[in-house]
Amino acid sequence: MQIQKRSDTYKITVSCGYDENGKQIRRTTTFVPPKGLTSKQEQKAVLEFAEDFERKVKGGANVQYNKMTFRVFCKELYFMNHLPLLKPKTASGYRIVIESRLLPYFGDMLIRNITPLDIRRWISSLVRKDGKEDVLSRNSIGVWFRTLSAVLGKAYEWELIDENPCKRVKAPAKSHSDVQALELKDAQKVIRKLPEYEDIRARMFILLVLNTGIREAEAAGLEWQDINYEKHMISITRTSQYIPGTGMIESTPKSKSSVRSIPISDKLVAEFKEYRKWQESEIKRLGCLYQGKHGDKARLFTTLDGKPIFDSTFREWLNKYLAWCGVPRISVHGLRHTFASILIANGTDPRTTAALLGQSSPALVMNVYANPQNEAKLRAINNLDDLYSL
Repeated sequence: MQIQKRSDTYKITVSCGYDENGKQIRRTTTFVPPKGLTSKQEQKAVLEFAEDFERKVKGGANVQYNKMTFRVFCKELYFMNHLPLLKPKTASGYRIVIESRLLPYFGDMLIRNITPLDIRRWISSLVRKDGKEDVLSRNSIGVWFRTLSAVLGKAYEWELIDENPCKRVKAPAKSHSDVQALELKDAQKVIRKLPEYEDIRARMFILLVLNTGIREAEAAGLEWQDINYEKHMISITRTSQYIPGTGMIESTPKSKSSVRSIPISDKLVAEFKEYRKWQESEIKRLGCLYQGKHGDKARLFTTLDGKPIFDSTFREWLNKYLAWCGVPRISVHGLRHTFASILIANGTDPRTTAALLGQSSPALVMNVYANPQNEAKLRAINNLDDLYSL
């Protein structure tokens, strides 16, 4: 290894052996020392940089990576070597953000030359692409920033860049969760009016989520073999969801803690039995036109002809029902949020709530799902009044 000082920079040359013609192979790079260093500090900095460069070169780092653009890194390395290791839905989300938000700005930049200033300018340049006049939410910008950091983090891990420049940029602050939960009185109204609603599939889905807090994809993946009437349990072992560009896929739950068993009440067991009678009569009526599984492997929720159901269908069912019922509109995740917040407001401990939701962290459950119910707040104040009067 050779280190040559050139004015305010250093040229570093590393020998990599000889090619097939006997010609020595050399790799070079340039080091620009930070300003303000003493002579001794500068010598130490250049030596550390040179040793790191030599280690990378002799460890097999290709000099062509120095000329690799962000686009090439994503397409040829990140997409091929990392995304296949992720859950399909997560991988799809990363790919969409990279292609729609990162490549248009960073695509033609050399990945090793992306700086914290470039990232700050990118954040400042972000605008909506859906034609709406509303400003982008901080949560959306935060998701895109974390995706960029994850991509550049892999480039650092694979020793293509010397550091992740996102580490030198303050992450966009998260806004408060947009997820809304129903108040207890509205949740009670939803349950009370369910028997009057004509769509039995929508009734069963809404009742299920309000009583178990399961996710959309978990509900879509449920089969009758997952319902144990005798033990009053539902087993969550699979998901079913739509992946853009791929179609409907079956997968494992979100995380290890998401594989779980959830107790169900006598009332819910009775509802399941009635719902299955209806479904079996529909399968029999359709005959060979029914395209789903039969028996215990049949899905609880499908299209009318038995095909896997889209998560957007669950949302349509819920939106129509809430409008008919006359309660505030919430998302499907809002039903899950309602389930959790009512449990917490009525004294269920965070660890038990986390286990029922399939979350690994009780603290996360308290931060995300502990939506204060008005009834619980009133009860707390009344209890305080009683304490003061002792």
